Parts: sequence; structure tokens; C-alpha cells
Amino acid sequence: MESKKYIITFIKAVDKQYYNSFIDQGEICMNTLKWFRDYEKIDSNIGDCFEGAEFACGHDFTVEFADPITDCKTEEEIREKLNVANWLTIGKGINLRGIDESQNANIFSLYAVISLNNEDFAGYLLPKKFVDEFKNHRFVIILDPIAFMSRIRNVISELNKPVKFGLVNYYKLDENIINNLTCFSKPEKYSYQSEFRLIMEDSNAVTRIIKIGSIKEMCMEIDSSKEYVISLFNENQFSIKQK
Repeated sequence: MESKKYIITFIKAVDKQYYNSFIDQGEICMNTLKWFRDYEKIDSNIGDCFEGAEFACGHDFTVEFADPITDCKTEEEIREKLNVANWLTIGKGINLRGIDESQNANIFSLYAVISLNNEDFAGYLLPKKFVDEFKNHRFVIILDPIAFMSRIRNVISELNKPVKFGLVNYYKLDENIINNLTCFSKPEKYSYQSEFRLIMEDSNAVTRIIKIGSIKEMCMEIDSSKEYVISLFNENQFSIKQK
């Protein structure tokens, strides 16, 4: 029987220079889809050129060009002109992605601590790869995830922007074309990030800084080199201690 995944809580990797403002003021940065696409050139662990893609293919596809097709009134006419077009083969390609540049959004990301079959958790809270790639960060576990998310949603509601949230789905980037991707879809290489994200839809999105107030009472810093035990009381409450 396949194990079911349950979200226990969240961990936020906080850049050391912003740690105090995150704890004391609940200061949260929400970058845009475009920002994450561009940032891959600087840091491929945080940035992702596939961010917001509607379809993707990793390799083994052929790139071809033909003259533009105009004055088509039906899909059948388009197909006919495509079939007789003078196609020029450029060669094989990698990392094909279909992105609608008119679509944009702001993103806030968290690491989701997952329990299988709603069982207690014991071990390292973060994978070594995650810790190694966020070396300049401190790690904060949210002790009251419901209150934390409620604070964020209350602040965002004042901006009158549609909000969605949920776990990211990871897809294999290979020779197959993957369709119907969303802002909750990312290539499989990022699966170690166990990402839960909040999406604020906005076609004119710019980087936003929001403040939800002090979160000192609803979080604590963890030592990524230590193992922890999380005991579940019910679906909304848990205790945590070093192993």
C-alpha cells in the first residue's frame, strides 16, 4: 500500500542578514516568477528557468523553423499549411519550455516537513543537500503553522490578490513533453527542497516585502546538524525535541 504524505509543519531557510527582521517583524520577501527564472544564472538552487512553464521537455527534441503561417480561419487549414510548410531543421535541443510572459505571480516558499501515514518523525529535519546549498542561511521551524499561514493570508487579503497554496509537484525532465504544468510544478532535481509554496497571482507582479508581525512565539531556530523527534498529538499540534 502506498504511503500517504501529511504535512507536519514548515521550515524556512532565512538569509542570515534578514534573520532578525524575519523573526522580530515577520518580514517576508515574495519574489516573482520572472525573478526566479532570471536568478538561475546566479544560483541554480534558488532560481529556476522553468518557473511558470506550461510545458517542458528536457532533451532529444528537434528544433525546426518555417515561414510564418497567416490568414488561417480554421484549425484544419492551419494543419494543412503546417504539413506543406518548408521546414528548416536547426538541430537537437535541450530544456524546451513554454512560458506565457504575460502570466506572473509572487511566490513565498517553505520546506515542508512530511510525515508518512501520519506517524511521528525522527531524524534530520533537512537533507544534507538542502543544508549545503543554503549555507548562508539559518533554519527556522514553524511551531504553529496554522497561525503562521493565517497571518500571511490576512496581510495578502488586504492587497486584493488571488492566493493559492500547496505542495510543489516534481516532474521528470527527460525526452518526453510534459504538459499542463502550473506554478506548483518544478523539475525533479529540486525535489530535495520538499517545497510548499504560496502563490499570489498578479500579472503585473513586482517583488513585494510584507510584514506579518513578530513571530517569536510561533517558531524556533533549529540546528541542521542535529537529529530531532517530532511527536504528533493531533493533525494540528506536535512537540519537538533534539534526539
